[in-house]
Amino acid sequence: MFIIDHHKMRTMAAVPPRSITAADLCREGRAFFVGGTLPVRETLETMFESDCAASTDIFVVTMGGHESFRHGLEMVKLIKKNFSTRLMVRLDYPVQEQLCGQIYAAGADMADIAGAVPEGKRPGHADDDSQWAFCRAARSAFPRWSVASTLTIDGHSSKQQMRLADDLLQMGIVPLPRLRWDGTAETEKEGCAVLNYLVKAWRQHKVPIKPFTPLIGIASPLVQAEKPGALRTLFDRLHDRRQLAASDLLRHLRVSPPTDSLDSAEL
Repeated sequence: MFIIDHHKMRTMAAVPPRSITAADLCREGRAFFVGGTLPVRETLETMFESDCAASTDIFVVTMGGHESFRHGLEMVKLIKKNFSTRLMVRLDYPVQEQLCGQIYAAGADMADIAGAVPEGKRPGHADDDSQWAFCRAARSAFPRWSVASTLTIDGHSSKQQMRLADDLLQMGIVPLPRLRWDGTAETEKEGCAVLNYLVKAWRQHKVPIKPFTPLIGIASPLVQAEKPGALRTLFDRLHDRRQLAASDLLRHLRVSPPTDSLDSAEL
């Protein structure tokens, strides 16, 4: 259950969350952001050092442009091979379904198709092909509720943003809030209305939102209503381990030929 931290909301209005690029390597809270264009070996060494100092809930690899896609894919493969942590790939530009499938097969547990959703356009329209088709391609490549799309909340066009959130949820895509608010009282009500609507919509659609919690806390003023105690945190971590193991098994079954699966099971 999430609620709006209004003090945090005003702080974020004054100092908005910074945009992460494919050339950045940084840690924010329990999320570690990795640029997909960075040198692989040196980046992995830094990640090991940081992870030893403080545990990480999620790695987010921001892919570079088409020209560096293969390099970013290699980064994803090696992170998955060397870390037992949830891994998300962030794409700022549309790619074909085949490439979405390659990202999933490389080891990504989730995808964030940031900036992919067309403003003011709904799926099914004749002019939606490039961006909504990207949403459908990502959703086809990844399991249900493993794809997210960033929804920028600025205190304007609240009804349109709510409709957009509904469209994404109907497709099995998680709308993730990002606050870009000017701090004025006139738009505060609109922004809060969208945030509260998102929380309600996640619950209505039974979205397993916990894997996205670190990112929600970084980009929005939404916070958990109750902080878990030490015992609950331990159980959550054990549950996360089981989920990751199940995710890896599902990936193997989805991307491996049936004969390979039978051979590995000695059938």
